Amino acid sequence: MVQRATTMRKAPVESKVDILLVDDDATKRFALKAILAPLGQKVVEAASGSDALRQLLKQDFAVILLDVRMPGMDGFEAAQLIRQRPRSELTPIIFVTALDRAETDMGHGYDLGAVDFVFAPVVPAIMRAKVSVFVELYKAQQELRRYRTQLERLVQERTTALTAINRELEAFSYSVSHDLRAPLLSFNGLNQSLLEDYGNALDPRAKDYLQRMRLASDRMTSVFDGLQTLFRLTSGEIHREQVDIGAMAAEVVEEIRAANPERRVEVGISEGMMASADPRLAQILLTNLISNAFKFTAREPAARIEIGTEVVDGDARMFVRDNGVGFDMIYAHKLFGAFQRLHSQSEFPGAGIGLATVRRIVNRHGGRAWAEGAVGEGATFYFVF
Repeated sequence: MVQRATTMRKAPVESKVDILLVDDDATKRFALKAILAPLGQKVVEAASGSDALRQLLKQDFAVILLDVRMPGMDGFEAAQLIRQRPRSELTPIIFVTALDRAETDMGHGYDLGAVDFVFAPVVPAIMRAKVSVFVELYKAQQELRRYRTQLERLVQERTTALTAINRELEAFSYSVSHDLRAPLLSFNGLNQSLLEDYGNALDPRAKDYLQRMRLASDRMTSVFDGLQTLFRLTSGEIHREQVDIGAMAAEVVEEIRAANPERRVEVGISEGMMASADPRLAQILLTNLISNAFKFTAREPAARIEIGTEVVDGDARMFVRDNGVGFDMIYAHKLFGAFQRLHSQSEFPGAGIGLATVRRIVNRHGGRAWAEGAVGEGATFYFVF
């Protein structure tokens, strides 16, 4: 008959904490140690204030039981020296005294950092209850320190992994810039030369093919440029300062109008819009949002764009609102993804990278961006730095 070996799981052994007992009378130390024994902790004895300070140089304690009346250095003097050490300045001290309340300068004791007084004759149950409170508190603090150490280690591991990923992204960005983009530009240049040098000799069908190839090449170049922009936004430090969002938005609007003189768009910009942000990144964000609004109001005979701020439930947020084609809210989750488009190239050309850039910027500021809209009723893009 074969018997299966069974392994018994051992219950985790709870670590003991240290309690410092300071009294010049060995008999009293023995009695107090016996009272504390049911707590199952380690009691370290010290016969004087100086001995207590030596023990504190070796280790930390959950609580100190300190006799008030001791020759040479009394309990109050010892407490004052204990509090001067950074490692023990917050260690709980319970004064134990045979004096009555009238004879004990309790105010002075509390000024020195005492958490409690115990008067003789000591009631064992009360003594254990008081000490156990600080024992459990010390255990909880130790557990928190352990979790904090684990968290710091985890953060360090994640930081190392993210650093490696960012290096890979930088390498990929370099590859896109040189190994992929350069041949594409060469192809585009050859295409243009063919059209210029031999365009008259080509039949309309061949010329149309070359033009289509050039348009496809331009779109691909635009995608590469967008990727490079996204990669650049992941590196470098954020340099925050007070930015006049209204003035910056006005400059962006003027630049877009200068590039599109045929457009007639009514633009309203609120005054006094200030934000703590990186000026360079804020400029990129506004350029993308306002350009987006201009693009999607192109078919509106009376196009309107509003750039402002509002407070909802005590939270301030800025927005860029337009009365353009809008979007179905069921697809709102796609708006800020790279290369996620809700409209075809023939309707509204673009690389599909602008809103992904916006989200990347607000994320780097620790903020958020979201959108609301309806088909045919325009869209509003909110952002908080």
